[in-house]
Amino acid sequence: MKKSNEFLLPSILFLGPTLLLVTLFILIPIVIAFRTSLHATTYANIDAFIGFEHYKSILGSSDGWMDIFNSVTYVMFSLTIVVPLGILVGVLLNRKIRARTLFRTILIIPWVLSQTVTALLWKWVLNSSFGPIALWWQQLTGSTIDFFNSEIAARVTVVFANAWNTYPIIVIITLAALQIIPEELFEAAKVDGASRRSTFWHITLPLLIPAISTIVIMQSIEYFNMVTLIYVLTAGGPFNATTTLSVRAFRTGFDFWHIGLGSAFSFIIFMVNIIFSSFYIRALKGKNA
Repeated sequence: MKKSNEFLLPSILFLGPTLLLVTLFILIPIVIAFRTSLHATTYANIDAFIGFEHYKSILGSSDGWMDIFNSVTYVMFSLTIVVPLGILVGVLLNRKIRARTLFRTILIIPWVLSQTVTALLWKWVLNSSFGPIALWWQQLTGSTIDFFNSEIAARVTVVFANAWNTYPIIVIITLAALQIIPEELFEAAKVDGASRRSTFWHITLPLLIPAISTIVIMQSIEYFNMVTLIYVLTAGGPFNATTTLSVRAFRTGFDFWHIGLGSAFSFIIFMVNIIFSSFYIRALKGKNA
């Protein structure tokens, strides 16, 4: 009992600053946001208590469900591109090739750029008036193309820009996971006459499953919460085609100053993040088991 008390005080001293920061910058804002979501608001002023009316208006409207649909499809399509691409590039860069360090450096550049810079870059590249891709398309076909005027094209554009910006993190995690696979397994497969394709499907990929699970859940959380890239690139348009829950929460709270409704959107996102986080923790436990 005495020994446990001796360790208790140092533990509190070490954990105290972290717990204080978590309380100040995470727990208290969550409580304030939930409280605000239960009230009518006028700009930043909290008015009458209205209970769950904001949540009812979100979940009871077609716009609210469309935002949820946009969020889910954005996450799913992004993962569909990013995960296979990141794993493929990671496996290729793990091989002993010339200038491997140079290739790794170049391919990681998109991840270093901020979402704002990425959005502005692709907004310029895909601009229908002076963007290089639109000019090339006009020279080849004689017609113009607008990536931001069509709902389908805008959805594809934000997914593509997001994939370009975030696939390097998949590459890094894949490379890290490949380092812990024993080299003897590949040598034994080579002695047995297994092809590279067979080695990948029967040795490499199964051993990467724990890392892939972590990647999928981690990136799902990031994509579901993403605001900056979509907001700068399309501002949620055209006709709300690229408006996700996160973008709607930001625009409702900071563009239109409906703080109560924006807080309700934010709290719904928070609850979804809890679900994703629970899966993430389970994946980590399974990985360390």
